[in-house]
Order: sequence, then C-alpha cells, then structure tokens
Amino acid sequence: MQTMDTDIREELRLLRARAFGPAADIDRDPAALRRLRELEALSAVGSPEKPEPVEDEPEPEPAEETPAPAAEPAESPSSTPLAEAVPPAPTDAREDAAEPDAPRPTRARFPRHIVVLWAGSVVAAAALAAGAAYGLARISPVAVSSGAPQIATLEPTSSIEVPPGWVGAGPSSKVWEFHDLVLFETTSGFSNSGGIGCFTALAAEELPERDADTSSWSLSGGLYAGCAVGTFPATISMRVDSNAPEQLRATYPDSALQFVKDGDRIGVFLDRG
Repeated sequence: MQTMDTDIREELRLLRARAFGPAADIDRDPAALRRLRELEALSAVGSPEKPEPVEDEPEPEPAEETPAPAAEPAESPSSTPLAEAVPPAPTDAREDAAEPDAPRPTRARFPRHIVVLWAGSVVAAAALAAGAAYGLARISPVAVSSGAPQIATLEPTSSIEVPPGWVGAGPSSKVWEFHDLVLFETTSGFSNSGGIGCFTALAAEELPERDADTSSWSLSGGLYAGCAVGTFPATISMRVDSNAPEQLRATYPDSALQFVKDGDRIGVFLDRG
C-alpha cells in the first residue's frame, strides 16, 4: 500500500488548492480529479497524519470518515458526477475574499406619491423661473429716486396763521414756510388722489386777512397740493416760474423743487435742470 510520504502530501495539498482554493480549476482536469480521490482515500486509510491546510484558505470541515478501498479503478471522466467528488467551487473568487457578513448596497425606493410631488415641484420651480425671466425681459427698470440733492428740512412754524376752513385747512393744521412759499396741512388735496395726510403750498401773499370770509376764496397765483397714498409719502413737485413767489424765483431761478412730507417735517429737494 502506498504511504503518505512528503511528496504525496505536497501533491495532495496542491490538488486540494485546485479544488477548494479561490482559483479552483480541477473540474476542467479529469486526471487531476481522479488523483485527488486516490490521495484522499490514501490519506484516510494509510496515514493518521492530517495533510497541511492550504495557505490563506480556511481548512474545509472534515467529512465523516467512512471506509474506502485502497485504490479505485480508473474511471472515465463522465462515470462520476463532479458534484459527488468535491464540493462546488465558489462562483466568484472576489466574493469569497469579501467579508461574509458585509451588507450589500441596495437602491433606495420612494413611494410613488413622493416621486410625483417631487416632479411637480421641479416643474413649478421651472415655471416660476421662466415667468420671472419673462417679466424681467418686459419691464424696464426705473430709478426709484431722482437723485436730486436735499437742500433743506422744514420744521413747523407758529409765525404764520392759516384760517381754519380756508383751502381745506383745519383748526390745528401745521404750517411751514420756505422763501415766501407757505405750506400747510389740509383735510383733502386738490390732486384727486384720494389719499390722506395732504398738504398744500401757495404764495404767502395769497393768505386772507384774519377777519376774511373763509367759506369763499380766490387765488391769483399758483396752488400746489399732494397727499400720501399707501406707503408713498405726500409729495409736491413744482416749477419755479412766474406763478411762484418773487423771493423763491430770485433764490432758485429756472429750477424745480420737490417737497416730501415726513411726519411733522418736510424735506426740500432741488433740481436746477
């Protein structure tokens, strides 16, 4: 009977590596497969010493030992199925090298209604962006301010009195003065803007006497009025021309003035155009 010497054990180790290793190929070599059976039988019967395990590969669990003949007659490659001779080789060496318990990546799946809502939000955002671009293409920007410099800030004065009821003045209307131009609060303006916080401007020489009838009045010069509407302040814009007071014409000839009411104050802006 053939014994398990060093050369045979080395041959058995190499054949096991071809059968159970990561690059198993013994199923394509019938002669090597037969030789592996012979050496496995010889190892089980003729030698109590276990063969050395294949390097870097886990030692296969020993099968339940059963008596076997000392040598099997040669068989044709098709006489014994490969599945009965050796355990099936791993399908992919790279999978064996990976950790057995490593989780496999999975694709996230979202409910259908979430996908529909997401798609709808994308369409809505695109529509808003397109609408904004269309609006910007059609609307030409206009400067909010004329850029005219402010030349004065008027505070209420008590040196000029405007009779209540005259040109819409009330009993507690505040009054301002600027180079013989009198400005005073009125209950309504003459611009038909339907606003509030109105004020009126006219030449000081137009003011009536103290004992004049305020229910009727007439003017020989210009009259200017403005009211606040929404967030827009009450504003009066006027050309300094022949209708303006003489002192105002002498100080700011051939120019334009703007008066903007801000609470109890009035800002004056000049455009020498």
